[in-house]
Amino acid sequence: MSRQKPRKIGIEPCDGVLTLGDMMHSDTPLAPPVAPQAMRQAWVVVGASLPLAGVGAFGLASHAGAEHAMAAALLAGFMMVLAGGLALHGLRRLSYPHSRLGLCNIVTLLRGAAIAALAGLLIVPETLTVLGYLLAGLAACVLALDGVDGWAARRAGLSSRFGARLDVETDVAFALVMAALAVALGKVGPWFLVLGLMRPAFLLAGHIWPWMHAPLGPSQRRRVVAGVQMGGQVCLLMPMLEGALAQGVGLTILCVVLASFLYDIRALRAQADAPG
Repeated sequence: MSRQKPRKIGIEPCDGVLTLGDMMHSDTPLAPPVAPQAMRQAWVVVGASLPLAGVGAFGLASHAGAEHAMAAALLAGFMMVLAGGLALHGLRRLSYPHSRLGLCNIVTLLRGAAIAALAGLLIVPETLTVLGYLLAGLAACVLALDGVDGWAARRAGLSSRFGARLDVETDVAFALVMAALAVALGKVGPWFLVLGLMRPAFLLAGHIWPWMHAPLGPSQRRRVVAGVQMGGQVCLLMPMLEGALAQGVGLTILCVVLASFLYDIRALRAQADAPG
């Protein structure tokens, strides 16, 4: 069995499993206790991810000649503390039936550390142009790791709601950080941040309209759209993509994702209005 992952990366409506908000919500039923070995492994990986994120951001900023490289490291570390805390809390609250964390979840947590390191560079935006293709290459590596954790999950037969949600929310964080980097580089305007904020906005809207949290079946369309979205975001970081061309790519990505998103919302509304 593979980790429950009915959707691929990208900004998509809730799949009816559990969301990041459910990880923190006090009304979420408590799951059976997590195996001590799995919890210990999670603490070790999260603990190792903190210096990895900080050192990564510091190294990149220093390589680009930033005067405030330590600020980048502190921001990356702070973001990893927040993400790690949410992951550990989610592991306790969601049903995790396995005795070990598994390479799949370890890779996802380490991917989160890499995303935090890239996010740390936002505080020293002058470094982004200097890093150039190195920045785009690192983003591509982070994206490629998303396929590694899926392969590891299938190989090990580790399936869990926690693993599915951790992977999806890590993808959402990647989309938001990539959007912010593209804006900081001047490739697109602030409007491009909508791409990374659609899913959080959807989750908040679900508290007003509960029908928006109903499950949707797997869709190849969503996988294709998500692949185009993430690949396009990485391409936007490449120095050769500039000016009107970059604006056009960014607008195309946003429109495609928004259209897919609205299509699913319409399907959820029709599903809620259906008799019976």
